[in-house]
Amino acid sequence: MPFRFAISLPLALCLVLSPASFAASPVAAPAAGAAEEADAPKLTREQETQVQFNIMAGELAAGRGQPGIAAQAFLKALELAPDAALAGRATQLALSAGDAETARAAARRWLELEPNSMDAREVLSRLALRDDDLDEVYAQSLEMIRGHAGGPAEGFRHVALLLSMEPEAGPRALGVLDRLVGEYPKLAGAHYARSLVALRFEQFELAEKSAREALRLDPESRDDTLLLIGVLVRKDELKEADTLVAKLVKQAKGEEKSEVRMTYARLLLDSSHREAARGQLRETLKQDPKNQDARYALGVMAFTDGDLEQAESMFTPLLADAERGGDAAYQLGRVAESRKQYEKALELYRRVNSGGQAIEAAVRQAAVMTHMGKVAEGRELLDQLRRQFPPLGPRLTLAEAEMLMDAGLNADALAVYDEALKSNPNDTGLLYGRSLVHEKMGKFPQAEADLRSILATNQEDARAMNALGYMLAVNTDRFEEARKLIAAALQRSPDDPAVIDSMGWVLYKLGQLEESRGYLEKALAKAADPEISAHLGEVLWALGQREQAHAVWDKALTRDPGHRVLLDTVERLTR
Repeated sequence: MPFRFAISLPLALCLVLSPASFAASPVAAPAAGAAEEADAPKLTREQETQVQFNIMAGELAAGRGQPGIAAQAFLKALELAPDAALAGRATQLALSAGDAETARAAARRWLELEPNSMDAREVLSRLALRDDDLDEVYAQSLEMIRGHAGGPAEGFRHVALLLSMEPEAGPRALGVLDRLVGEYPKLAGAHYARSLVALRFEQFELAEKSAREALRLDPESRDDTLLLIGVLVRKDELKEADTLVAKLVKQAKGEEKSEVRMTYARLLLDSSHREAARGQLRETLKQDPKNQDARYALGVMAFTDGDLEQAESMFTPLLADAERGGDAAYQLGRVAESRKQYEKALELYRRVNSGGQAIEAAVRQAAVMTHMGKVAEGRELLDQLRRQFPPLGPRLTLAEAEMLMDAGLNADALAVYDEALKSNPNDTGLLYGRSLVHEKMGKFPQAEADLRSILATNQEDARAMNALGYMLAVNTDRFEEARKLIAAALQRSPDDPAVIDSMGWVLYKLGQLEESRGYLEKALAKAADPEISAHLGEVLWALGQREQAHAVWDKALTRDPGHRVLLDTVERLTR
């Protein structure tokens, strides 16, 4: 569960670690008339009418969800009306339509009308990067660096973020940055930018080398130090990272000390160093007992680990906090629900009436109602939410089906999926959910068909690969086929504990016990999941390490005493 910090990583590092989608971030067109050519020839009445017609046609097409047609209409208007805002609008719509050629033409016209437009240069640079036109990327990037209002260093950061948004462009983007750094070899910001892009594309040695050079050129820079710390964390070199953090904390004053530790904790969590992150959060709370962000983060970690008492002790003091009260009520509702204290859970969830958790709290209310035997009331609540928030319809449909599955009403859940798939036959979320219902009902051919439908649409879907591989490993003797599917999923999601667990389990089925144990221990270290504990215990049992097996099971049963897979495993092997 994500949590907020008093301070985040430097903005650049945050975005590089989690880049935004180009298509999802439309270009912001300049204010209307901002750069209209002062000496443009006066239009005749007929020309004015033609311009107005094209603009109106473009807006109508845009309103009907036809961005490509709209972009072409605006381009026609631009032939007579040289307006930068119009060019920006045409560019935006062409990008939305996936029409690179029109987007490029509109962006070039935009740049002619507004030579200092960073947005136009961004579009041209990224389209050129996709086309492997590296000279164009370099030229546009250099102009962005030179013309940035914050100076060349900020310009470099801007370009670094831009280049990082193209996932397939790693070596080419770094090649462009090498040329750009050559123009500013003594600018720390240039080396910082190259480190950012290298880190984004997991070129860790280059990222470290560039970060160290940036820090050498600007030894007092906190951002450069944090970037180097981020690289070291990704390389699992925590000893030096700890030293650098301690230095930053010593130099910081007042609340800045906590900010540094919280930033470091986030970096550690992002790289799955959970215990190291927990240590930083605890130290933050020790030094600053009023730090609500550290308290909340520790509560989330405790809940994830199944330590409900610790989670409750962390969240309860936050209920009275103006900023955190709703989030705390939601988390305490989850604690109560885990303890099967359903009335208390409902009361807590109902307190969450605003903020990012409000919808999720309402969904949990419906689930709790189902656990209380009030299935019809729960479904009615979800139906009300669907009517109130139509864009959330698919999400709420999935929630309803999952709720019915949890209640053991598999046939009803299947009916919900079947109905939803009539209007959305290729929705991967719905297909995946239905595959789980089919599997639960013992309909393995149908479950496999749904998962293969997903993979036919998207061959890179790691979740579907893993689910299909695990299902084959558990329900058939097609173990080698299962291993190949899980291996492909693991290649795409190497840090996902569910996929790591699947690999461990299929290796067990193949008789490779020691290899299986290694994967399962790694999976359990990443997620204290009872099913992973069941698997690891069974492998240890098969290896003759009975005491270790019992220790793993006992620890898991303390957290989840009623988990069916765990209980069945222990009973089957020890009876």
